[in-house]
Amino acid sequence: MNTPVRPFEFSTLSKWLHWGSLVLLFGMAAAGTIMTSLQDGNPQKLMMYRTHGTIGLLMVLATLARIVIRLRRRQPAPEGMTEKWNLWLHDAVQWGIYLVLLGLGISGMGTFALNNMTAFSADPAALDRSVPTIQGHFLMTRLLLVLVFLHVAGVLRHQFTRSNILRRMGLNLPIGKASQPTAPPVASDHS
Repeated sequence: MNTPVRPFEFSTLSKWLHWGSLVLLFGMAAAGTIMTSLQDGNPQKLMMYRTHGTIGLLMVLATLARIVIRLRRRQPAPEGMTEKWNLWLHDAVQWGIYLVLLGLGISGMGTFALNNMTAFSADPAALDRSVPTIQGHFLMTRLLLVLVFLHVAGVLRHQFTRSNILRRMGLNLPIGKASQPTAPPVASDHS
């Protein structure tokens, strides 16, 4: 019996966690940017600190779930990616993003803990900004920006030069290699 070989796609849960993490990341970045621009004592700053911390907790949980899924279900290399340096960079960026997101959560929670606060009780007016976790948090945000840039650049490079990698995450967009006609899927014989 011939069954068509389907290109690899992530599970529905993985797709939701991926795109949900992106939404959380935008929300966390927006709250972080707004909160640092407001003066202490401003009620909006208090709300932004608590929003930023709560979203951070959700991001840590989503990242832990993504790590568990990634360890339990080995993902194949993207179609057409065969160079060892590219495979290494692909994995390094993916794991780097996960580890930095966890580091951001730990440094954020550490900052609250060193100030006897939680994400739900954070008070920027009482926050000791000299704790070392704040500097770590700041540096990791910059590292995350670099890793996300590398991730997006790699996806776009692959999409336009190799194959429809966006399909793996549920975005079957007709751009790049996806807009070119492809041969029908190869069938495998499992008789």
